[in-house]
Amino acid sequence: MTEQNDIMQQLERMKGEVDYSVKLPDAEMDIMLAVWELEPPVTTSALMEKIGKRRGWKAPTLISFLARLENRGFLLSYKNGKERYYLPAADRSLYVNQITRRFVDTCHGGSFVRMLDALFADREFGDSDIDELLIWLKNRK
Repeated sequence: MTEQNDIMQQLERMKGEVDYSVKLPDAEMDIMLAVWELEPPVTTSALMEKIGKRRGWKAPTLISFLARLENRGFLLSYKNGKERYYLPAADRSLYVNQITRRFVDTCHGGSFVRMLDALFADREFGDSDIDELLIWLKNRK
């Protein structure tokens, strides 16, 4: 029981130290999305099933990416028997918020309107879409 308490205390410490300004490479981001989606703790074999096979990775490749994420402070792992378990130290909503803001700032000069225009320049909106957007904007005011 104390080992589990030690792991949870270490995880809580790590959560306060995650550097959300780090932009993860696509492969590592895919792994984090899988970890956030699955019920923690997540095993290496569960991640292999979820993402490794789709990407055509062998287990050592996945393990290398997991070690990088651990070194960056995004994951905590522990071993129980032959299996290694992973827990997310990074919060999904905080990370996604940070990278989205950076994207809007970098690519669209911080303008929400420019971003929408770039995304939907060739799309026509129906009245219901416009009404929904207006309601959303009014609620954000």
